[in-house]
Amino acid sequence: MICGVKTMVINENCKVCQIKRNIDKYPLNATEEEIKEYQYKVKKIVENSDGLSTPQVAEKMDDLRRKIFGNVIDYTEIKQHYNQLMLDYFPYMKNKVDTSENHLKTAIQYAMVGNYIDFGALENVNEGELKVQLDEAVNITIDSKLLDVFKNDLVNAKRLVYFTDNCGEIVTDKLLISTLRDINPDLHITVIVRGKPVLNDATLEDAKHIHMEDVAQKVIGNGTGLPGNVIGAISQEAMTEVENADLLISKGQGNYEGLSGCGLNIYYLFLCKCEMFMRRFGVEQFTGIMTRECNEK
Repeated sequence: MICGVKTMVINENCKVCQIKRNIDKYPLNATEEEIKEYQYKVKKIVENSDGLSTPQVAEKMDDLRRKIFGNVIDYTEIKQHYNQLMLDYFPYMKNKVDTSENHLKTAIQYAMVGNYIDFGALENVNEGELKVQLDEAVNITIDSKLLDVFKNDLVNAKRLVYFTDNCGEIVTDKLLISTLRDINPDLHITVIVRGKPVLNDATLEDAKHIHMEDVAQKVIGNGTGLPGNVIGAISQEAMTEVENADLLISKGQGNYEGLSGCGLNIYYLFLCKCEMFMRRFGVEQFTGIMTRECNEK
């Protein structure tokens, strides 16, 4: 299915947000000269960002920090913590899915809630708020007609690509993928994670930690350190999987920003966390969204 291509590039509101989020993101031991150089270059990156997606701009910011300060934040322990935390929740979520009237809907609701664990979009990821989101997951509204269309695509699909987003969240992705396989046992599923460490995004190490290989035939990195997948920027291996898929699922705001307008048969799942997304979809913060590529006009 090909719809009109309309790449989602950074807008003025996102530019302001990028400066706000990055201008003071430097280590405590940075020198005055380093800070001055860094803040000047942050503004220059944003000034020269026309035509780029937000994930591409975010990658430039990460590259800038590494160049001036070295690796500023190591997310290894954070990722391990949230992966294990969500693995501990897995039996609870699985039971909710198995005992629900609509297994697919409930699995999608949990996959949306998992998207809360986002250290890129949120200044503070709170475990108490995460528990609230998990407890309220089954109350997330999903358009019944869209869900029916998705299920029809699912039962007729031969190859599916699943773009993950964050650590911890990847456990809810595993739950959803397991449910998809129950509905279509013959479906070939390729999971695409980040190719390089970036923020708390899921990589092959995280996929291995939660044993994603138990539910997917193939798990690969996208070959980049972008905090989102962008057609044309991902590896040839990842692009081949995308081109061969007749159904795709994309998790998170960053992937939405990088893929929206590509024209493929993609269903997007995420929580609205920033002001731009809340305005775009006319919802409050932490509202779950399921939308389809061809609905994006």
